[in-house]
Amino acid sequence: MKSWILRKKALGLLLLSLVVLVVAGCQAVGGVDLNAMLKQAVKVTAYEGNESVEFKLLMKDGAADMLAGEEAELLKLVSDVKLTLTDVKTSEKDGMSATGNLALGAKNIGFALKMNDEVAELDLEGAKQPILLPLSEGGPAVPAGASDADAATLTEAGKAVIDAVSGYAIDNLPNPSHLSVTPGQETVNGESVTGMSVHADLTGKELWNWLKSYLDALIADKEGLKAMLKGLLEAVQSQEGAIAASPAEELFGSLPEEDNLDEAADQIYEALTQLKAELAKAETEEADALNSVFNDGTYVKGDVFIDGKLDIRKAVLEAGVKLTDSAAAENEEEDMGMDAMMPFEGIQLKIASDRWNVNGDVKPLQPSTGKPALNANALMSMQGYEVLRQFEPNSVVYDLLRNQAHISRQTVIMSADYSSSAPIITPSGITIVPLRYTAQSFGATLAKSGGSLIVKDGATNATIGLKNGSGNAIINGKTVKWSFPTTVVNGVTYVPARDFAKAFGAEIRWENMFGTKVLIMNREP
Repeated sequence: MKSWILRKKALGLLLLSLVVLVVAGCQAVGGVDLNAMLKQAVKVTAYEGNESVEFKLLMKDGAADMLAGEEAELLKLVSDVKLTLTDVKTSEKDGMSATGNLALGAKNIGFALKMNDEVAELDLEGAKQPILLPLSEGGPAVPAGASDADAATLTEAGKAVIDAVSGYAIDNLPNPSHLSVTPGQETVNGESVTGMSVHADLTGKELWNWLKSYLDALIADKEGLKAMLKGLLEAVQSQEGAIAASPAEELFGSLPEEDNLDEAADQIYEALTQLKAELAKAETEEADALNSVFNDGTYVKGDVFIDGKLDIRKAVLEAGVKLTDSAAAENEEEDMGMDAMMPFEGIQLKIASDRWNVNGDVKPLQPSTGKPALNANALMSMQGYEVLRQFEPNSVVYDLLRNQAHISRQTVIMSADYSSSAPIITPSGITIVPLRYTAQSFGATLAKSGGSLIVKDGATNATIGLKNGSGNAIINGKTVKWSFPTTVVNGVTYVPARDFAKAFGAEIRWENMFGTKVLIMNREP
């Protein structure tokens, strides 16, 4: 088991290093200050562009035989995913808009997204109306009543925080093993742009060694660490008024006082040093587990094209992780069991983007107002069948929600021993169930009308009328004889389980679960 945990830690470190390398800086190469390029990228406030993200699972040989039915279908969907965004317009001030497509295997869903500080509007292909997600329910980023000047100074404080952190984190990044910078031209949005092409890549053990050297550089730059903390503190102190009345106070309030900067730096330094020791220990004690992650099938590489202003205009970033069997895992039955349950052996990720009008006058499309729309919060509180009704039955989204996610499937489980209103088996062998609990579990309503109990089922549009002591049920106006009369037991109204399930279009069965007998009713309207 220890080996498996170590492999998961190693994988976590690897994923961290992938993220770092995506924004990694290096010493100047070919006359290009790559650290300055990255700091410039952090300060981008607006741009137009196209972007895509691809994610793939590397399936094991015979993986199809390991899974069947719904699991196999779901794996097909998530094993090959691509998100494409076109006509992207993003502005720090005005929000973001884009059109796009989400590909899940062979299924495609088109959409349009518009968002600002207050709301996000998603026009999803197949949806009967736009979906609106409120973004400001927790309060505005800037306090109510604050002036434009307060908002501007708070924004500047945020930028100062980014500068302080990026100075320490970026300046200490080491060069990748394979790095080149060459002049050239690229076509971006139909325009020929002259600039520099930067290529970097790391594979397997190179990636592990690069991560260790980065950690060494951070540890060696204790003064840079102190400078970063001081910069953070100064940025916060310069805007105490605006921050004090905003949600940011909780975050910034945890920063150390100026007199305690050395102590805070020592704590971070100690944590980095301890991490270095843990990595060294892992190299000697868990070499097999590390080798199973940092092998030739694991890599990260990037190609970036920058213009004369050091703005990134094109980028293609790729990463892959391929797990191989380790000798340690082969000797541990638990590890082998976990490996055997995984139908895939690795992942691949590719991110590509083109940008133009960087830091220019960008005007994102704004969310619409005054037209019918569905509040996303209301959507989250709906029953599954109600969600389905928000989409066209012939749409891809409807098919995915109903036939892959089975969002409308409803299951009610009642234990004969532990449920507060347990099912009862009568002397004649008929199972009866609590009416209110069962109906409400299916999303139906129960009300009294005169001397009758009225059940209304939104999923099937069925209406059932019942009377205590009567063996008849009136279903959609027709009288039906049930196998057992509606009965009150200890103040709880019970009805025959199979008759009620049939009226609701549900199936019913008894099973042994967790050492007890349970009654299961399920349906998929």
